[in-house]
Parts: sequence; C-alpha cells; structure tokens
Amino acid sequence: MATTTRAAQATTGRFPRWATQLAEQYRGGTIIEFLIHGNIHDLVPADAGGRQTFLSLREFLARQLFPRRDHVIYFDPSRGISFRDDETFGDFHRVMQAVDAAKGTKYAQVGAPRDAWRALDLIDRYMRAKVDPRGGAEPRSVALVIEFGNLVVPSRDLSHLSGDEQAVLVTLLRWANDPVFLRSDLTVVIVAENLAEVSQVLVKSPHIGRVEVQHPDEAERRDYLAWRFEHEPALTKLADIDLGQFAKLTAGLSRVNLNHITSQAVGNERRITAEFVAAQKKALIEKECYGLLEFLVPKHGLEVVCGHEAQKQWLLEDARLIREGRIDALPMGYLICGPVGTGKTFMAQCYTHDIGIPCVKLLNFRSQWQGVTEGNWEKILNVLKATGPVGVVIDEADAAVGDRDAHDSGTSKRVFSMLAAQMGDTRYRGHILWFLLTCRPDLLPIDLKRQGRAEIHIPLFYPESPDERRTMLSILARKCGVKLCEEALAVDLKGQWAMSAGPLDEHAHEHEHADGTRHAHAHAHAPGAEDDHAHEHEHEHEHEHQHADGTTHAHTHEHGPGCEEDHDHGHDEDEDEDALRTVDEVVQDFLAQSGLSGAEVESILIRSKRRAYIQGREDVTRDDLVAEAGNYIPNLPLEELELQMLAAIIECSDKRFLPRRLARLDREEVTRRFRELLRRERSGP
Repeated sequence: MATTTRAAQATTGRFPRWATQLAEQYRGGTIIEFLIHGNIHDLVPADAGGRQTFLSLREFLARQLFPRRDHVIYFDPSRGISFRDDETFGDFHRVMQAVDAAKGTKYAQVGAPRDAWRALDLIDRYMRAKVDPRGGAEPRSVALVIEFGNLVVPSRDLSHLSGDEQAVLVTLLRWANDPVFLRSDLTVVIVAENLAEVSQVLVKSPHIGRVEVQHPDEAERRDYLAWRFEHEPALTKLADIDLGQFAKLTAGLSRVNLNHITSQAVGNERRITAEFVAAQKKALIEKECYGLLEFLVPKHGLEVVCGHEAQKQWLLEDARLIREGRIDALPMGYLICGPVGTGKTFMAQCYTHDIGIPCVKLLNFRSQWQGVTEGNWEKILNVLKATGPVGVVIDEADAAVGDRDAHDSGTSKRVFSMLAAQMGDTRYRGHILWFLLTCRPDLLPIDLKRQGRAEIHIPLFYPESPDERRTMLSILARKCGVKLCEEALAVDLKGQWAMSAGPLDEHAHEHEHADGTRHAHAHAHAPGAEDDHAHEHEHEHEHEHQHADGTTHAHTHEHGPGCEEDHDHGHDEDEDEDALRTVDEVVQDFLAQSGLSGAEVESILIRSKRRAYIQGREDVTRDDLVAEAGNYIPNLPLEELELQMLAAIIECSDKRFLPRRLARLDREEVTRRFRELLRRERSGP
C-alpha cells in the first residue's frame, strides 16, 4: 500500500530537476527526510491548469509536490507551526487538546509553541497519530516542511549545543530511521540556503537526502523572461535587446532577480540595454552575496600593461582559445606572484577584459561565528557556478584561502577543502577562471598550486627597460592628474635602493668567494639622470678578479648618456658579472637596475605635484621629479623584497616568464638563499 501511495503522491510531470530528484529518491522507499538547499528563495515554474506560472518554494511544495497529501504542516522559528489548509489546522487543534489532557499543558488555549524542541515534539505526536492511527482508522498522508533549517539545527560543535538543541537534532535524526515513518506516506523537508550552516551531523547522515535548487540556466531564464514579456506588454516597447541576449547577459541571476530588473525598467521607463542589464546584474549579485563579492569593471586590456611580454603573450593566447571555445586546452587557474606593487591585480583584470567575461574580486568572507564563514563560502561558490564564465580574483590569497594545517576551530580547513574541491572540478574548466594573487606564494598550500588547479604560475617583476619605466611614468601621471613637462617624461625612475641615500648615491662593495675569486664594483649616479638629457651621466664599473692560481685581471669601462640603451652590451656585461656573483647580489643588483613599483612611482608623482603647488606652479618639472625621487625612502626592507623575488622565481612554471638574468640563476642556489632568508624571518630581529 505504501509503495502504491508513494508512486501516486510523488508524480513528477514537468517538475524542475531538483523536484524530480527528490521524488525519485522518495519513491525508492528508503528516504523520507530531505535537505533542500541552494537557490531556495527563487520562484519555481509550475503548471496551473495547463498554463505556466511561477510560485515560491513554499507554495510549490504544498500545491505541486504534495498536492494529494492529506495534511501539509510548516514550521519556522518565527511563525511557529502553520498549515496548508483549515482542515489540517482543526485536526491539529484536536491533537493539541488530547496532549493538554494527557500532559497538563495548555497548547489548545494559548497556541502551539514556537521554540523548536516543543514544537517538533508536538508535531511528532500529530504525525504518529495520523500515519499510524489506533482503532483501525485509515492512515493519512503527511508532509512537514521545516523552513530556515540553519536556525533550527545550526552548524555548531556538539559540545556547545544546549539540551533543547540536542533534542531537536536527535528528533530529526530519529525520524529519518523511524520504522513507522518509513513504511508510511510521510515526508519531512528541511529547507536551508547553505548546507554549511546546518548541523553537519544531519548533512552527512546517509539516511537524509540532499537536493540542490540550482540557479536557472540560460534556457530557463529565457522561458521566464518570455513569460514576463507576455504578462507585461510595456517590456516589449522598452527592450533594445532580444530575449536570447537578455537571457545570456543575466547568467547567475535568479528569476526573482529577473523580475526585479524588468520591474525596474517598467517602473522607471528605462530602456533595456546591455549596459542597463549589466549594471543591474552587478548590483544584484553584490547585494545577494552580502558584500562578499565585488564586481570589477576593467576598462583596459593587456595592451596597457607595461613589460611582461612573455606573460602577456601566454594570456592573450589563452584568451583566444576561450573565444574560440577551445576550453579543453585551458588551465583551471593562474597563480600570479611577485613582489609588492608589480601589478598582479591589474594584469588579472586586464586579462578578463580581453576575454570579455565578468570579473569578481573576493572580499572578506570570514566571520567570528562558527559556521557562518563556511556558509558565506558556499554562497559564493554557488553564485560563481551559476554566473560563469567568470574570472575570480583572490587577492592576498595566502591569507584568504585557509590551510589544512591551520590551528583554529577547523574553519580554515573546511574553507580550504571547499575551495580545493571547486578549483579541481574539471566540469568548470573555462567556466570559472581562478586568479590567486600573492607576493608570498610559498605560503599557499601546495594542494592549490598543483597541476589541475592553479596550473600556470606567472611571476611579475619590476620594469626592466627604460622604455617600460617611462611608459609607466606617463600612464601613472595621467591617472594622478599630474602635468609633467616634456623633460620630466624622460626621467628614468630606477635604482630603488640607491634612491634611499639621497640625490647622489655612491656605493661599492667587495667580497671574496669561496674559491678565492675577488669581485668589486662601484656605481655613482643621480636618480632620474640616467638617460640622454641635459645632465651628463657617467657609469663606471671596475672589476678585479684574483683566481685560485694567483692570476689577477682588472677592467674598467665607462658609459656615456644613453649607453644603457645598448641591450646586447648590457646583457653580456651583466652575465659576465653575474657568473661571479652570489644569488643575493644578482637579485639585489637586478632590483637596483630595475624600476620602482607602480605604487612608489605614483607616490613620487604626488609628492612632485605637491612641490610644484607649493612653489606656485601647475606643471611638474624634471627637477621636481628628480628631487622627490632622490628623497624617497622605500619602506620595505631589502631582505623582504629579496625574499618575495626569490619566491616568485622558485614558483615560476615556465622559464619564458623570467627575465634573462634571473632565468640563468642556479635553482638550487636560489632555493638555498630563499631558505636562509626564511630562517632569518622566522627567528626575528
């Protein structure tokens, strides 16, 4: 009898996918309790006498999924116990009177209790009386819908649960295995948006089914929009895009969101353009994610990124593959690393601009309350899966993503596990592009950096060539509203550590290698005066080498203004010197010869503008720029910057991404120096 009843009660018709899954599990006869999660606040398509309509989940469960149930009961912590119809209310009231007579309570007079433990105890008595009546009465069919399940059975350590909370949890677990209920026509549905916010004992129970309500796909969004246009004729007059484009542009939105967009257009007589839809989508998703995500709107492509030619070439080729639909050749994600201020976030945004997909930045999703962080993360992942294709930027990834070895309440481990599982899900290859940005990739868990997750490791460094540095200066001047004189645009801002000593920095160092080789060189230069301009520049290197056999040789050469433009000569000279240098000397010399970070150049430009204003001028001259550059003192210790450089070199996944000098370094020596700096960092001053 029960099997026949189940088959009759759980007809699927044209049900949504999740409702069909629930009905199929129920018809199996072994599961009567279900957790419905995901897009639970959305409208659900339903059939109303041959016409399509859309209902809330609560209405859908009562009218469509359980239309033939004799009794449908609801419970949530706010409204307490409520009913689908008056007949069930009257029947329940008679049961309350019987309970009052047996236990001395006054439920029939003052109303049913609202607290979960007493309410579920009363519901338990009612359901037993209906599905297993005494005296030969006919069994009745019952459905119970528990809304806001995350508040009824919250995710919390079992040792922290109160006595009533433990009783509620045990009641729900007991119902799932109760022999009387299993052989009856009874269904218990617990509704919660995020499984992470529900007691994990309940979520992981093999006797409780889990069904996810997903966001509508493109075809489902189109169906809903067609229904809206049919019932709101004004939309046809306002629309500048067709239904297909409208549906495509709204990936990641629910039907409730689509109703909001169309209602806003009608109410405010706004034209429905691609720009209008994009702006509405951005606001809705940011609001729906409680400030956990921020939509980035890149205005430029990779063509405005200074330098990094090999990196840009790789990304542009991947962008072409995405546009051509060849996503099977794409990585799951990218790890972009490098010292602070090298433009990691900017490059990721410019890349998504070239692909033509939206880009979101992950904000702080952590909370002090247990279970909330995991719930936030689950919400983010659900939105991303529905929104794609999308680029996801996780800045300061080493601090944001957690670690399986973190010593907290377990939150970091769970967050890490959820992220790692999603990043490794190849069904979303080319659909969700992950960008992990960090200046310390060594602090990222190896599980996220391995092949199959963040597969391409792209290191970024400060601009090497004078042309790159001048281009950066020009771009940042426009961004900051700094009016640079023509001669100021020729200033080459480099020598990061030399600048800390003032307008003229002379330094020399000499050391003896283990093999007896001696190496010395000296520099003298004025910051910003390295190029061919009114000031003459001299650059002198003096080297003396004493070999193990006692022979020595020395050579001296000078560069005139503009000589550093001779790249071949410069590379040969650097390679000759680097062969006699230690790793730390090569890296520190590379830093001295390369440019400043974008943030530092911007700071120097602002200071130069301040200097011009104080002197009653609008334009920034070369003297302003050189003076402020000479007085600038970097606030990042040299060893910390070297550590970040070495971490990026070690993490690089392709030699083509490394500057020529850094690519020639012995990897074992780089690793040895990196570990030495790590030991110093951990031991403290």
